[in-house]
Amino acid sequence: MENQQRNFGTWQLTSIMISSMIGVGLLTIPRTSTVLLHQMGWIGPITGCLIASVAVAAIVYLGKQFPGLTFVEFMPRIFGTVLGAICVFFFILYQFFNAGITARLFGEVVVTSVLPNTPLEAIIVTLLLLVVFLCCHEIEVVARVNELLIPFLLLPSLLIPLVALMNADWYNLLPFHVESWTDVVKTGMDTYTLYTGYELLMVYFAFSIPGARLGLASMTGMGFTLVVYVLSVIAGITVFGYEELQRLVWPTLELVKVTQRAGWFLERFESAFLAIWVASVFTTIGNMFYATIFSLRRWFRKGIRFQQISAVVMMVPLFYFTLVPQNIVELFSYTNHLVVMGYMVTIFVPILLAITHFVRNKIIKGQNGNNEQGRDIEPLP
Repeated sequence: MENQQRNFGTWQLTSIMISSMIGVGLLTIPRTSTVLLHQMGWIGPITGCLIASVAVAAIVYLGKQFPGLTFVEFMPRIFGTVLGAICVFFFILYQFFNAGITARLFGEVVVTSVLPNTPLEAIIVTLLLLVVFLCCHEIEVVARVNELLIPFLLLPSLLIPLVALMNADWYNLLPFHVESWTDVVKTGMDTYTLYTGYELLMVYFAFSIPGARLGLASMTGMGFTLVVYVLSVIAGITVFGYEELQRLVWPTLELVKVTQRAGWFLERFESAFLAIWVASVFTTIGNMFYATIFSLRRWFRKGIRFQQISAVVMMVPLFYFTLVPQNIVELFSYTNHLVVMGYMVTIFVPILLAITHFVRNKIIKGQNGNNEQGRDIEPLP
């Protein structure tokens, strides 16, 4: 296995985290958040962020405990060879399925909004070929691509909801009253999935430079994503009202169309938005699929050649998987099934890893302390 240089800085890690989390979910979050909470839907992304932050804190702890190692190396050290291998397999499988579902969602948006006469397969193949090309390079290229594209993601993500608020009816946010805290928790569990992508840090943290601030990168990434999601939900509720949001498939895209009617400088503003959004989805899927292929490379202790061949080979089943759902209803159903698997991979496993390692360290330190005390006590003559 080739030694990889550790040259990811704090900003590059932040870029990877934001790019991995903001993707297709940005178009649906106003509807997802208001299903149960209605006019208080803006609480949903906050609750989801709190749930995800616990897992992120666990991943940051593991990253500091195992510098230079990905989850492929430290999972077996903590859980043992067999259980560790099972967890590694499920992580890789989850990223593979997640990349496929995200690619299909991307294709559906493009076909319904911009290119109605273009076959869905052609759009998905084009995207996957770009992703495979990314996977044929070393991991430093992933950091550079994310760092290059992040400015094009940051500005529109904040600007569009803010401009849409020009048409806001603030009475749509009233009354400030939560009818059921159970619904808050349920919505939080649904909206947490929009933050998934942070678990990829279990791969990318391994290549951070020794002085990189993992905690700062994670907090900045989560904070920015939270602001974008909350603003999008508030804009959706104030412009359309929560009842109308339930009838919209891609609410944020409708917000963009409303923004253009407000007298902005572009005639087809949604086309410009989607052009930028394509870059966001590319980095999301690219980060996921690269983590999948690179994890296989580390697992089998191979080099870049193995990674390139694996990327080309794995693209075929990934493409066919994206075409399994027959329509948008089936696609959302598959997404819900994937969420259940995501709970285990992205929340349960990282937290359990961190707790197990922390407790084991405490026990070992306690035993070492007792042994040292025993050596210090001299036997009586």
